[in-house]
Amino acid sequence: MPYRPDIDGLRAIAVIGVLLFHADLGVSGGYVGVDVFFVISGFLITGLILKELRDKSFSVLGFWERRVRRIVPALFVVTFATVLLGYVFLLPAEYKMLGSSVLWLSVISSNLFFWKNTNSYFGGASEEMPLLHTWSLSLEEQFYLIVPFVLLVLFRVGKSRSIFWIICSFVILSCGLSIYGMADHGSATFYLLPTRAWELGSGSLVAFAVPIRSVRIRTMMQWVGMICVLIPFFIYDRATIFPGMAAVPPVAGTAILIWAGMGEAHKTNSLQIQRALSMKPLVWIGLLSYSLYLWHWPLLAFNEYLVIWKDSVPVKVFILLSALLLSYFSWKFVEQPIRSRRMFGSERSVFIFSSVAFSLLLICSSLLISKEGMTGRYTEDFLNYTDSGLSEDSFFDYGKASKEFPENKSFLGIEGEEPIFFLWGDSHGMALARAIDAAAKESSIAGESAVKTSTLPVLSWVTSKESQINYNESVLKYLEGKKQKQSIGHVILVGRWWLASNQSYENESSFEIKLINTIDRIKGLGYSVSLVRQVPQWTDHWQTPSSFPFQLEKFSWEYKEMILSEEELEKRFAQQNQMFSKIEKVPGVRIIDPLPLLKGPDGFYHIRDEGGWIYYDDDHLSGYGAMKLKSLFNFLGN
Repeated sequence: MPYRPDIDGLRAIAVIGVLLFHADLGVSGGYVGVDVFFVISGFLITGLILKELRDKSFSVLGFWERRVRRIVPALFVVTFATVLLGYVFLLPAEYKMLGSSVLWLSVISSNLFFWKNTNSYFGGASEEMPLLHTWSLSLEEQFYLIVPFVLLVLFRVGKSRSIFWIICSFVILSCGLSIYGMADHGSATFYLLPTRAWELGSGSLVAFAVPIRSVRIRTMMQWVGMICVLIPFFIYDRATIFPGMAAVPPVAGTAILIWAGMGEAHKTNSLQIQRALSMKPLVWIGLLSYSLYLWHWPLLAFNEYLVIWKDSVPVKVFILLSALLLSYFSWKFVEQPIRSRRMFGSERSVFIFSSVAFSLLLICSSLLISKEGMTGRYTEDFLNYTDSGLSEDSFFDYGKASKEFPENKSFLGIEGEEPIFFLWGDSHGMALARAIDAAAKESSIAGESAVKTSTLPVLSWVTSKESQINYNESVLKYLEGKKQKQSIGHVILVGRWWLASNQSYENESSFEIKLINTIDRIKGLGYSVSLVRQVPQWTDHWQTPSSFPFQLEKFSWEYKEMILSEEELEKRFAQQNQMFSKIEKVPGVRIIDPLPLLKGPDGFYHIRDEGGWIYYDDDHLSGYGAMKLKSLFNFLGN
C-alpha cells in the first residue's frame, strides 16, 4: 500500500484528542480518538492482508511477525517502566492490582481485566490504574487473532467476491450490539470485542473501496469526515452514552476521510483537509502516536494517585511534554530499529524476543500478586494503616450497584419476612446498608434496597447521564405497585448530596425543588419518608485517589493522620446545609443526622479510630464506620 502522510496526520489528531481529554485540558470528548485509531488500524491491516492474499504471498506467521514488531517492543518498555515506577509510588493494594493488569495484558486480555475491575472507564478508581489504556491494544489484537484466518479461509474457498458483504454484515451486527448493549451493559459494551469490532471492521470495509475521481466529491467528503471527527471532541463528555450510537459519527467520519484520501494527490487547493493533515508537524506527531499513547497515561495516572498536583494545569502540561519526549526516544531507539530489522532481523529472533519479554512481564506480575504488592517494602504497623476496612464485604457490591432496577434490588433484615421498609440511594446507600440490615435483624423485620452508583435518589435529576431519570422513575413505579404499598410503610433516601451543587451537568431547575418533589410523590403513595444527611466528606474533589490518607516523603509512604473540624465541614457542606434547613420544615419527613455519632470525643471527625478505618475513601463509610450508625435506624422496628 502506498504511504499516506494524511493518515499519520489523522493519527496525530486522534492522539492529541486522547491526551487532552485524559489531562482534562478542555477537550471533553477527546476519548473518541481511540475510535479513530480503530478505524485507521482496520483499514491499514486489512488492506495489507488483502494485497498479500491477492498476490498469493500472505503468511499468518509473517503477519504476526509484523504485529509483534509494531506492538511489543514499545509496549514492553513502557509496561516494565510502569512496574518499576509502581514499586516507588504505589501502595501494596494498588501495586498488586497493577501486577494483575500486567498479567492480563501479557495474555492479550487487559480489556477483560478492566471490564471486571472498573465501574467505568470515565472516572473513579480507573483514573489511578497506570495500564488502563492498554484495553484498546488488547481489543485490537483480539480482532487480529480472528481476521487473518477469516480472510484466508474465504479466499481459499473461493468467496473472495463475497468478503466485503460478509464483513459488512458483521459490522452491522456488531454496531447493533453496541447500540443495544449501552442500555444495560455499558461497561461490557465499552471494553469488549463483540461491541467494538464494528469500528475496526468499518476500516476494513474502506480497504475494499475504489478511489473517487471527482475532486469536488472528495473535497466535500473530507470536510464532512473532519467535521464528524472533530465535533465529538468538543460536544461529547464523560456523561455521553458511549460507544453505541454516539460512536457512529467519529467512526463514519474517519472512514470517509480515509476513503476521500485515496487516489492521486492533487496539487490544487481543493483537497485542503488532506494537505493540512499531511503537514510535517502533524505527520511527526502521528509517527510518534503509538509511543505517545503508551507513555502519557501511566504518567497521568501516577500524578492522579499522588494527589499533590492533581488539579494543576502546568503540571499536566509538563507531563504531556515529558510523554512527548519519552515517546520520541521510544520511537527512535526502540520502535524504529526493530521495525526496520536493524535489531532482531529474522522472524525467529523477533518471536524469541517477544516470548522473553512477555515471560519477564509474567514473572513480574506473578511476584506482585503472590507478594501482595510487595508488602516487604513497609513495616507491619504501616501495613495495618493501609487496610481500608472494605475487605470482603457483601454490602459493597459495585457490580450489582451499577446495574439498572430491579437487577440491583437487594434484601435486608430477616429473610422470608414481608419487607416493611425500602432503602433508595446511591453508593452512600450501599455503604449504609450494613447498618440498616443489622438494625432490621435486631427488630426481626425485613426491607428492600435499590442502590445505584452515582445516581442520587431524586426524580428528574441528572448527575452524570440521562439514563438516571429512567432509573429513578422505574424505582418509583415499583413503589406504586399494589403489593409494595400493602407491605412497605417507609422509604429511606440516602445520597451524596454534595454532588448536587458540585457537578458540571446542567439541570433545568434547582435540586431543592426536585428533592422536595420526590419526597412529595413518595408521600403521595402513602409512605413515610426519612432523609439521611450526608456523612463527612474529606476532600473537595469529585474523585479522590485511594492514597489520599497517605503522603509520599522522600520516595517512602507515610500515613497522615486526618481530622476534620466542624467549621471545615460546615464550609464544605454549606449549600446542602442550607437546603436541609428548608427540607426540615416539610411536614412528615424524618431527617436522620449521622454527624453526632461520627464525631470523636475531641469534637473532631476522624478518618479512623482505635477500632479501625471509619472510611474506605474520602466520602464512603467502611463497614466498621457504618455500624456506628446502626442505632439511627432502630425506629424501623417501631
